[in-house]
Amino acid sequence: MKSRVSFCLRALMVAILAAAPLSLMAQTARPVPPGRVRVPNNPGDNRRATDQKPCWQQAGISKAAMEQRRAIQQSTREQIEAVCSQPGLTDKERREKIHEIRQAAQQKLAASVTTQQEAALKSCQESRAAKAPHPSTGNHAGPCGEMGH
Repeated sequence: MKSRVSFCLRALMVAILAAAPLSLMAQTARPVPPGRVRVPNNPGDNRRATDQKPCWQQAGISKAAMEQRRAIQQSTREQIEAVCSQPGLTDKERREKIHEIRQAAQQKLAASVTTQQEAALKSCQESRAAKAPHPSTGNHAGPCGEMGH
């Protein structure tokens, strides 16, 4: 009889300990910010669901145009990294090449959407950035990692 009581007490303790983390998680869950919807965890999707469309959709930009813009931006980063790692260039030559790369990228980006779409996209992004809490470290490095002036 004593071993049966002991077994039941152990089983009860295990059940309590197993349930404790779940109840603690429920008590410490972060509140859902306004405009956001809490969605059950979905493996493979780390994004939070919102009731807002992405800025590019609000601006009337197609998915294909946004993919093209992302490809241009990625190519620009890669070209700048190549200039930064190119030996034998002076700082002035690096700055000039990077300036040329960025100008060419701006022209390609401007050709991918209308002026109105670009303005709407920028406005939406700035509006959301102003609302989002993000710490600014104040440490701004140049494109090649040097400290900005």
